[in-house]
Order: sequence, then structure tokens, then C-alpha cells
Amino acid sequence: MTEDAAERATTYIETMTVTLAHLKPRTPLQISKEKVDKTIEVAARYTNDAKYYAGKQQSVTALACVTYAEGLLDALKFLELIEP
Repeated sequence: MTEDAAERATTYIETMTVTLAHLKPRTPLQISKEKVDKTIEVAARYTNDAKYYAGKQQSVTALACVTYAEGLLDALKFLELIEP
């Protein structure tokens, strides 16, 4: 399977642009330890997916997965919900 990084990037950028334009923060904010743990678990699964796709020579997909995992952890750090 041939991966087209440019096409993939364009799709992600377009999707994020639309998503960002429609975001509405919830108030009051309530974040439980369970939600933080679940987010860390999802980041770990995306990291495992990245390893799988890297092993299948699908580098673009692997990069997307590991970048998503990193973004989840960065969000938790920015919110000061985990140690940096």
C-alpha cells in the first residue's frame, strides 16, 4: 500500500480547521482521574499502533499515530493533569 503524505496532511489540516472553528468549551470543567487515565491508555494504544504500522512499512500512518499519542500527552501536560 502506497501512502501519500501530502494527501493525508491536506485531509488532516482541513478536518482540524473545521473542528477548531466549531469548538465550544464546556463549563464547569470537571476532569476525573479516570478520564486522565483513559486518555493515557488511548495514547499508549496509539503508540502501539504506530509500532505496528512502522513494522508494516506504513511510515505515514505510523507517524500519524505516534503524533496523535504525543498530542494527547501534550494536552494533559498543558492542562497540568500530568507531570511534564
